[in-house]
Amino acid sequence: MNHNTMKNNHIYKALFALLIVLGLSSCDDRELVQVENTSAPIVMDLSAENIFLDKNYPDNPALNVSWTQAGYSTPVSINYKIEVAKAADFKTPYTLGTVAESVRTATFTVNQLNTAAQTIGLVKDVPGKMYIRVSSSLGNGLLTAVSNVTSVMVTPYALTYPTFYLVGAASYIPTPASAPGWDAAAAQILYKKDNKSIIYTYMKPANFRFLGQQAWGPTNYSIDAPGTDAASRYFKQTSTNIIFGDNENMKFTDPEGIYMLEIDADGTKQSLKATASPLGYKYDNLYLAGSMNGWSDTNAMPMTKVSEGVFEITTAVATDAEFKFLGQKSWDGALEWGHILKDNNGNSGFLGPKGDNSNIVYKGAGGNKITVNLKAGTYTIQ
Repeated sequence: MNHNTMKNNHIYKALFALLIVLGLSSCDDRELVQVENTSAPIVMDLSAENIFLDKNYPDNPALNVSWTQAGYSTPVSINYKIEVAKAADFKTPYTLGTVAESVRTATFTVNQLNTAAQTIGLVKDVPGKMYIRVSSSLGNGLLTAVSNVTSVMVTPYALTYPTFYLVGAASYIPTPASAPGWDAAAAQILYKKDNKSIIYTYMKPANFRFLGQQAWGPTNYSIDAPGTDAASRYFKQTSTNIIFGDNENMKFTDPEGIYMLEIDADGTKQSLKATASPLGYKYDNLYLAGSMNGWSDTNAMPMTKVSEGVFEITTAVATDAEFKFLGQKSWDGALEWGHILKDNNGNSGFLGPKGDNSNIVYKGAGGNKITVNLKAGTYTIQ
């Protein structure tokens, strides 16, 4: 290689190194774009001042909210959240809806507004003031700006909470071995009291979900997570033993046994938890004690074991008869079942263990056969 060629190579290398340095310098000296709030959204118009919500038309539009665009120092994508509250300080707000981009108006149905009204604490059939505001933000709640507060008088109707049916491989459903637990027509209904739905029933590690009916459609309930089908997203909170299963189901992860499944359908919660029951279902004996035998435990009436966890007895059950089931001939023992939940006498057909039960009260015209299913958490009187 001659001297001129070597000289040219050195010149090229020096120029290349200089270009790299200049490139790095230009990257380091790039101007940082700073975005700031310049103005908050302003609620300009509510479509009504007084709203009477008619339960006969739940899907009719009830309220339209519109507002001015929030201002930011640099053109950006803006998200808006419409919130309501019972008090003007918004200490406990409820999110009525969210919109994005350039939309600056939102319409809410009778059902949506009624759910919001009762969630914040307005009383059914009584006009109450609902405060409304709009907040703007960037991305996940960055640079939030809040509008002025305005209000509307709303008269809500009694809120109807969903009915839940348990289905899936994790559940107790006596279906064919080819698809255990997945027969929607046999899905287990939960006991419902106001916004709570509860059952003490068998669960094992596997997938499951809740249905809104004993059929696959139209309503399904699963975890409110990005991986879940949009139409099935419901539970905002679950206990640690309930996780995402797949696009339709949840998965129970604890060992098999009897668990209390409890759903809170309150709009601010929509929670689901599974808590191990103090009692199981594999017992050799079950006894009946109540008003028909003077509430005597030593003379408790033995039931016949039909299968694991299932017992029967044929005896006269008079109207207004009250009773419970015992696993031993003693009220002092741990094995006791009655009507589900404390201070809740009734005849719902659902069982609760000792510590969380009350008397079963029969209101029929007279029965003569009682069947108890400790595994399913149910009883019947025929």
